[in-house]
Amino acid sequence: MRRTLATVLTAAFLLALVPAVTGCKVTPKKWYEPTLQYYSDGIKNGFEQEYRNLPVPDDLKDKSKKQGYLLVDLDKDGVDELLIGLIDDGPSTKFTNVIVFHSDLGPYSLLTGSVNGYISLCYDNVIVMGNGTSAHDQITYMRWNHKSNAFDVIDGEGKFLPTKWELTPFN
Repeated sequence: MRRTLATVLTAAFLLALVPAVTGCKVTPKKWYEPTLQYYSDGIKNGFEQEYRNLPVPDDLKDKSKKQGYLLVDLDKDGVDELLIGLIDDGPSTKFTNVIVFHSDLGPYSLLTGSVNGYISLCYDNVIVMGNGTSAHDQITYMRWNHKSNAFDVIDGEGKFLPTKWELTPFN
């Protein structure tokens, strides 16, 4: 009995060391649930406290706009990323935040829309930033790379079209 217990404890200890030794960190399956609750509560009741890693654009504070979210596995690694956006009649969905699970920081908004600009998502999981409304506005195409905890800039000129997505409403 003692030998079996010792074997089980040793195996559990060794399994616990694997992520530390290999540098591999496991992303919790539903890591986004507390983040969804944070934005949902904030949209309903006002954002009394803003977290540094989860910025709140003015569009999310505007009670006249309807907000929602989309869970999508941007890099096909089996872990969903969280996109917060606006529900409107526009030709493509306007996202205000792209929130990922950063292996060192946890839930983290790596992309936030800027003034007069939003983030768009194409069907092939390419993120588009920039609104292209002026000659000085640069449009950037990116793909999420969880291994480097960053978005890789890609050549997307004329290859990807922002798309309309159905968002789950917060309220």
